[in-house]
Amino acid sequence: MKSITKLVGCCCLIALLTGCASIMCGPRQTVAINSKPEGAEVLVYDSCGEIVFQKTTPCVAELDRRTCDYEGGHYVVLIRKEGYSPVQIPLTGKVNRAYFANIVNVVGLIIDPITGSMWTLTPNEVSAKLVSENAALFNHDGGLMICLKEEVPQDLLPYLKPVQN
Repeated sequence: MKSITKLVGCCCLIALLTGCASIMCGPRQTVAINSKPEGAEVLVYDSCGEIVFQKTTPCVAELDRRTCDYEGGHYVVLIRKEGYSPVQIPLTGKVNRAYFANIVNVVGLIIDPITGSMWTLTPNEVSAKLVSENAALFNHDGGLMICLKEEVPQDLLPYLKPVQN
C-alpha cells in the first residue's frame, strides 16, 4: 500500500511540475516546406532578421515556438530558385490549444510560456508554387502590361513598343 501511495504521489508531483503543452508539444515545432518545382533554396529568418534555417525543398525545419522575449515565434520563410520569382511566407505564433488544458494544472500556466510550448506556429506546412519571372510578360490576356525597362529580360527588348498619348 505504501508503494502505491508513493507512486501516485510521484505521478501527481510530476504532473504539477510540468505543463500540459510542454508534455504534448515541446518547445520546438517541425514545419514541412515544399515547392513546385522542387529544389528551391529555403531560408528561414527569425524576428531579428537572422537566418535560422537553410536547405532546399522538400525539407523540414525545426523551429523554436517562442522568441527570447517569451512571445510567440515570428518567422519569414523565403523560397527562391533561379528563373522564378521569390516567395515569402510568414509563420506566426498562436496560442496552442493544449495550453488551455492547464485549467486543471495551474503550474502549467507558468511552465508552458517559459518553455515556449504554449505557442503553435501557423501555418504548420508551407507549399509554394513558384512562378517564372517572365510569366507576367506572357500572361496578359490581351491587356497592357507596364513595367520598368530594366525588368524586361534582354531577349524580349526587341518586342517592346512605346506607348504614345
